[in-house]
Amino acid sequence: MKNKTVLSSILLGLSVICSSYTHAATTDKENPGKKKETLVLKESKKTDEEIRNQLDSLLEEMSTTKNADAELSDMVLSTAFDFEGVRYRFGGTTRSGLDCSGLVVNAFNDTSVNLPRNSSAMAKVGDKVSKNQAQKGDLIFFRTGRGPRISHVGIVTEVLDDEIKFIHSSTTKGVIVSSTNEDYYKRRFVQINRVLMDQNI
Repeated sequence: MKNKTVLSSILLGLSVICSSYTHAATTDKENPGKKKETLVLKESKKTDEEIRNQLDSLLEEMSTTKNADAELSDMVLSTAFDFEGVRYRFGGTTRSGLDCSGLVVNAFNDTSVNLPRNSSAMAKVGDKVSKNQAQKGDLIFFRTGRGPRISHVGIVTEVLDDEIKFIHSSTTKGVIVSSTNEDYYKRRFVQINRVLMDQNI
């Protein structure tokens, strides 16, 4: 993804800086009597300045992207919370009734993220992340049926030290916020996917 490319650019820049200084230091050792700056050292300083400017620009871009992603996840959650209390209905996508994937599709409706209609297909979208990497706006998946198939999805609303809270459409209580610390969901947890990555509204 874009952030990975940015990080690679930063690492490449740092390696160039280190290489330039190493080269310059070696040249100075080979010519200890020279008091004037060598051409290599001058080029090293020039490269150093250019890369620092590039790094500043990249870091600023990463910060802007991070803020944009946070705003986008807040928008998704705000939409999801608008349905809080709506009853569960299998195949439902409206305020008269929603199933779990219907809630998620509605929450992401105003973004450029195109999600499939069922939870098992949604589980194949985006990048899987570990529990300790979870963020607001990530999708969280469970196996609530008897088979191995993923059958339930929610949206992460809050990440604590040892707990993840998520909004979803429960078959018994409708759209509510639940926790991975609840025994039912703790035993049925499968994975977390990040689908909000450098997306445009």
